[in-house]
Amino acid sequence: MKIGFLSHSGMSVYHFRMPIIRALEARGDEVFVIVPKDDYTLKLENLGLKLIIYELNRKSINPLVVLKNFLHLKKLLKTLNLDLIQTAAHKSNTFGVLAAKCAKIPYIFALVEGLGSFYISEDFKSKFVRLSINFLYKISFKIAHKLIFVNSSDAQFMRNLGLRNEKICIIKSVGVNLKKFFPIPIPLESKQEIFKEFQMPQKAIVLMVARALWHKGVKEFYEAAELLKDKANFVLIGGRDENPSCAPLEFLTSACVFYLGAREDIAYWLNLCDIFVLPSYKEGFPVTILEAKACAKACVVSDCEGCIEAVENGFDGLFSKTRDSKDLAQKIALLLEDERLRKNLAQNAFKNVLQYDENLIAQKYLQIYDEALKGN
Repeated sequence: MKIGFLSHSGMSVYHFRMPIIRALEARGDEVFVIVPKDDYTLKLENLGLKLIIYELNRKSINPLVVLKNFLHLKKLLKTLNLDLIQTAAHKSNTFGVLAAKCAKIPYIFALVEGLGSFYISEDFKSKFVRLSINFLYKISFKIAHKLIFVNSSDAQFMRNLGLRNEKICIIKSVGVNLKKFFPIPIPLESKQEIFKEFQMPQKAIVLMVARALWHKGVKEFYEAAELLKDKANFVLIGGRDENPSCAPLEFLTSACVFYLGAREDIAYWLNLCDIFVLPSYKEGFPVTILEAKACAKACVVSDCEGCIEAVENGFDGLFSKTRDSKDLAQKIALLLEDERLRKNLAQNAFKNVLQYDENLIAQKYLQIYDEALKGN
């Protein structure tokens, strides 16, 4: 079977699709990765993938630019003669699905990993884009064989827009790499070196891993850090880009939080930290939470969509009120002061995360692909 993975970003494929792709290849399917050229192109090529580059202006909503990109993609997809295509993210799930239909690809699956910042912000542009996306999804509903969701709330949102139940499939999370993220005791000497390198006082570490976007709860994290600066070191790891929702570098580096930018050694820092925090406003099914749980860390997360499906309050983490830095600080302080509670949550977190092994999740995708082909 010839299968295509269409994405707006090479990063998305590199970090989240490889287990599914490798599982398909292992059983003899031919897989094509269809992405625009970006910083991850070389990384994908080095993985030995059959890489197809297509034209995409991710930031433009100019109708002429969108039409040009659409026509190019439709022509490209026709040449591949695919049996099945898996799309992900809004542009791929709308224009990509339509292009796949025009290219006469028999089976089309769209993955909704979250609704994104346009469904959080209330400015005019966000409202306009949101209405446009909703309209385009209504077209996709009629074309796609299945829409796959990582949480129940997004599925319900699309159901309210008119998506039929028989087209809904929920696979919670895209999985976590348990061979990369697992508990490792960090020697005291290593901790001392970190404290020295970053000029941190020798206190507990509260870690947040996320892009430095306002809607990830950066403001609340920094305000909580100010309230608890005498009790713990607060560390933020996550890159910035040209997204207007990014917190300014001046803000990120001017407070009592140790902002480390983008890093590759996330697993090390997760094992190094005492508490993991994600005070986001809205999520799909956060992989960073799963990575923290895989490293046996107690989590404090906001009670927003997505986070509440990744953590069970009082079992493997604690909920804080969304956009409430004082409540966030109170929940972090509780875990800092109660080591027994922190350890119990951490133990439960590790046990719970095993069901989200990326290889198990990949098999669920293969199963729904096979069921679709057998059913027709």
